[in-house]
Amino acid sequence: MILSVGVFQLTCFFPLANLGVEVVPAGRSGVLAYTTTLWMVPLALLVGERVGWRGLAGAALGLAGVAVIVDLPRFDWRDRAVLFGHACLLLAALCWAIAILQARRHRWHLSPLQVLPWQMAVATILLVPIAALAEPAGRLDITDTSLLLVLLLLGVLGPSATWAAVSVARALPPLTASLGMLGVPLMGIVSSWALLGEPITPALALGTALVLAGITTAILDRRA
Repeated sequence: MILSVGVFQLTCFFPLANLGVEVVPAGRSGVLAYTTTLWMVPLALLVGERVGWRGLAGAALGLAGVAVIVDLPRFDWRDRAVLFGHACLLLAALCWAIAILQARRHRWHLSPLQVLPWQMAVATILLVPIAALAEPAGRLDITDTSLLLVLLLLGVLGPSATWAAVSVARALPPLTASLGMLGVPLMGIVSSWALLGEPITPALALGTALVLAGITTAILDRRA
């Protein structure tokens, strides 16, 4: 669990989501990054778990929702930055799904809070050289109060949210845990509209509805 969360949930999910939201609007990014439950369907098949018709139907609905959100007929496949951003968000969701699957199947000997410092340490060891290579001129402006506030919030809420997510995946039934996560993309859309002025387009609304319907359908397939 130390390696699983440290690598897939911390080292992969958060950087990929941040790279994606640099290019993709925040509301759309929230929906795409939280297609995690949809990825659970093919992952469950890979590890030999039974997947019923609801799971397959949910994955199909979610895939249709992603296609609507991305607006495939008008998607500019020549824009590498936009293509890269969407790919990062979907890959982030896949990485988190791998960590969740591991948390559910793992035989725990320590609590999530006890392993959290070690998971953060693994992520730090991996992310420091990656950051140095990807942004060699990167620096922190200690005079920028808004940046310091963001760092403070992330430093406090980031580890807390990671502990909470792992605890939920471990302790609660899949139906309860996954349904609770549905509030995140909805909050992302509302927040991006209220705080950033991003429009809620018909494609975003319809695609989000399809994704949430697909996630809910897939969850119901795994309610036992």
